Amino acid sequence: MVTITQQIEDVESEIKKNEERLDAIERMGRLTNMTDEEWSDLKKEKKSIEKKLQSNRKQLKQLRWENWRSMIVSVMLLGVLYGFYLLFTSSGVESSS
Repeated sequence: MVTITQQIEDVESEIKKNEERLDAIERMGRLTNMTDEEWSDLKKEKKSIEKKLQSNRKQLKQLRWENWRSMIVSVMLLGVLYGFYLLFTSSGVESSS
């Protein structure tokens, strides 16, 4: 079973790879003499990577929201259980006196 945190790590890793490839493309564009066809191919690849990057960032935002929501539910559940614990332990002490 893949956890939310594992999914977040995977998406962050993918984002990092995409950003590194974009940097490499931009460096190649500045430092290398290319033909029009090569430059056109790099532009297409850059555009494709930028779309993937945008999609991954949106997915990361959604995963972080889901992770935060799960944490809030866990805290609330822990609070309710602690409330029951206090309710039963304090009522048990009073009845035994």
